[in-house]
Amino acid sequence: MPDGAWWPHSRSLALKLPELIDGWPGRVHRILYSSPDWDDHPRSVEVTGRRIKTGAFPRDDTHLITLVLADGSRRTITVIDPASDQAEADRSLATFAP
Repeated sequence: MPDGAWWPHSRSLALKLPELIDGWPGRVHRILYSSPDWDDHPRSVEVTGRRIKTGAFPRDDTHLITLVLADGSRRTITVIDPASDQAEADRSLATFAP
């Protein structure tokens, strides 16, 4: 079961990932992602003055991102299709609301 959901509003991982990481509670050490979800496939991204390594699962179409935290723990997030309309995205996000 994923730990949450994210609606990035763009298929550019390099552009949108810093927004996710900057808002994340805790230090993210590495990112693993489902490559079919993104138009770009960076090996790392610049986030608040540092680079975070990324890795892709080439044939993995799970719509997930895994954040590997500095303490070694992992958090998995469902990626909501950027082309989703507001109502569809809200329904998806609501499934993860406390």
